[in-house]
Amino acid sequence: MKRFLFFAFFLPVVISSCKKDKDVTTAPVYSFSIAKDTISAVIQQPVAIESSKTGGSEATVAWIVDGKELSSAQAFAHVFEVAGFYKVLFKARNQAGTFEKAFIIDVAPQVREGGESKYISRILEYLPAPGQFINVAPGNMASAEGIVGKNSGLVTLGAYGGYITFTFDHSIQNKEGADLAIYGNPLKPPTDWSEPGIVMVSRDDNGNGKADDTWYELAGSEYNSAETIKNYRITYYNPKAYANVPWKDNQDNSGAVEINAFHKQQYYPLFASNQDSLVFTGTLLKSTFGQVSGIWINAGFSWGYADSYSSGDDYDTKKYNSFDIARAVDASGKPVQLKAIDFVKVYTAQNNKGNALMGEISTEIKGAEDLHFGK
Repeated sequence: MKRFLFFAFFLPVVISSCKKDKDVTTAPVYSFSIAKDTISAVIQQPVAIESSKTGGSEATVAWIVDGKELSSAQAFAHVFEVAGFYKVLFKARNQAGTFEKAFIIDVAPQVREGGESKYISRILEYLPAPGQFINVAPGNMASAEGIVGKNSGLVTLGAYGGYITFTFDHSIQNKEGADLAIYGNPLKPPTDWSEPGIVMVSRDDNGNGKADDTWYELAGSEYNSAETIKNYRITYYNPKAYANVPWKDNQDNSGAVEINAFHKQQYYPLFASNQDSLVFTGTLLKSTFGQVSGIWINAGFSWGYADSYSSGDDYDTKKYNSFDIARAVDASGKPVQLKAIDFVKVYTAQNNKGNALMGEISTEIKGAEDLHFGK
C-alpha cells in the first residue's frame, strides 16, 4: 500500500516535470525574403520585406523606422514619400531573448525620362537683386519667361544673389562628362566681360514637382579658393525711388547698387513680394572688376560658372558653360552622388557695383540645355 501511494505521488511529479521541460521558452530566430542589408527603392513605390521564424519560441514582432515603430506584422510593407536613407529595424522578442536585424532603405526620387525638348520647359521662380536693368527688359518677368524652350533669350539676375530657378520636362541624368549647358553673353579677352553665376541643382525628393528640396552647389574652379566666402549674406533696402539701393552684408561691409544716367527706372525689383528689403545668401566669389590698358573688364573664371568666358569650358568653341552633376556638394562641402536632377538655380556670385559706364556685375543667361537629350 505504501509502495502504491509513493508511486501515485511520484507519477504526477514526473509528468509535471516533463511538461515543464517541454514548455521551456527559447530565443527567436528569423530569416528574411531579402538577403541584402541595403535595399534600393523609389519614392511612392512599395517596399516589402517578409520575415520567417526559423527557430525559437513564439515572439512579439516590431518593425521600427528611424526610431519609430511602424508595424507589428510579420511582413513589412511601406511606401516612402520622400527620398533619403532610412534605417529599418526588425525586432522579435520573447522571455528568452531578442532577435534583431537592421536594413538600410536607400529611397531615390523618381527619374523623369523622355521629354520633348532639350531646353528649359518652365520657370519656377525669378527673383533678381537690384540692378540697372531690373523692372525693364531684360530684367522683368517677360524676360525670364523668354529663356524657355531656346538658348537665345536673355534675362539678367541683378546684383549679388539675384536668381532664377527653372526645370525641364524630364530629369537631367548624371552621366559621363558634362550634363548641363547654360548659355550666357560674356565677352572674350582683351575686352573681357564675364558676370559669373553659381549653379545649384536639386532633386524632386518629395515628388511634388516643386523646388522645395535640398539644393546642392556645383563646385566650380573657385570653390576652394581662400578668397571665396561661404555662407555669405546680403540685405538690400528699397529706396522706393530712382536712387542708389543700399546694402549691408554679414562681413561688416556696406555699399550700394548705384544708379546711372542710362537707366532711370527704379532698380529695386517692383515685382518682389517684399518691397522693404531683400535678403540673399550663398557663396561669394572674389571680384575680378578692373581696368586693363584703359579698358574696363570683369574677368571670368576657369570653369564651373554661368556667364563666364571660361578657358576650361572652351567657351570660345562651345558658346556655353558646361556643368557636371558629379561636382555637386552639400552645404558642408561634402560631395554628393546624384543619379539625376530636376531643378536648376543660377545666381549672381560677385558683389561689385562696377561703374557709371558698365553698371553693376549681374549674371545674364540666354537659356539652358540637357547635353544628353536624345543620346
